Amino acid sequence: MNNTYPTLSVGMPAYNSEKDIRLAVDSILNQSFKDFELIISDNASNDLTQTICEEYVQKDKRVRYIRNDINIGASENYNNVFRKAKGKYFKWASSNDYCAPGFFEQCVRTLEENPRAAVVCPQTRLFSKTIDNCIDYTEHLHTTADSPTERMLYIVDNMRLNNVMNGVIRSNILAQTPLMIPFCASDCCLMGELALHGDFIELPDYLFYRQMDEESSTSMQDDDKLLEHYDPISKKPMRFQNWKIHGFYFAAVKRADLPTKEAIYAYKELSRRMVWFKDRLLRDFLFWKPFRTKSITNWKAL
Repeated sequence: MNNTYPTLSVGMPAYNSEKDIRLAVDSILNQSFKDFELIISDNASNDLTQTICEEYVQKDKRVRYIRNDINIGASENYNNVFRKAKGKYFKWASSNDYCAPGFFEQCVRTLEENPRAAVVCPQTRLFSKTIDNCIDYTEHLHTTADSPTERMLYIVDNMRLNNVMNGVIRSNILAQTPLMIPFCASDCCLMGELALHGDFIELPDYLFYRQMDEESSTSMQDDDKLLEHYDPISKKPMRFQNWKIHGFYFAAVKRADLPTKEAIYAYKELSRRMVWFKDRLLRDFLFWKPFRTKSITNWKAL
């Protein structure tokens, strides 16, 4: 074990998480892989989250607790835990999800064995209330194409739920991105950018359990809830979200500094996708309608 920096940093953004955070933290501290730090960033919770986290700090020296004076929004809180991280690898961990004991060990080992990999993630089970009430979620986001553009497009075109974000990521690659920007689907956009820098490897084992409810899943939130989630201070409705999504991908290609031929290929394919989704873009621009007017209530249908 490196006495200065851990191999893995785990960042847990938390907000009013007293109901589930013990399950999440215990699943992390009970991992077979031990060389990690756990950074919890409390977004000004007004329940017992702070008390619970301080208990863990006293019990395990790997736990670090940070409390924000005000609610800075989910995106910035996610960024906050990464900026505090010291590890070679990084994992975001929700305060209401569960990681099976071999999660970290398998992901770290795979990254060590595959230097081209940017992200490694296990298979996912979705659950509600208890981890026994779960279903296997099938989503194949494994891509090892030589072309950075083909890797990015594969992630962009095939992602439904962003479970891969909960895998283990190379910190030096994540640091080259703008991280989370407060607009809807920015987490999915970030995964597309990471694919420009390396392979995405999916492991065969179901080691990640993701809780699905209105509080934890933006897929189950309407526009008002989304605004509160991303930017609790703002009173402005979420406008032009589809333009922001496409704009992010173009900017990601520029940031990646690809060879000219590869960059042209990427811009061409991204432009094609703007044509495919022209109805959404026109709706954003002409009618100023909200990004989403209805939420999904059946988590098993996601």
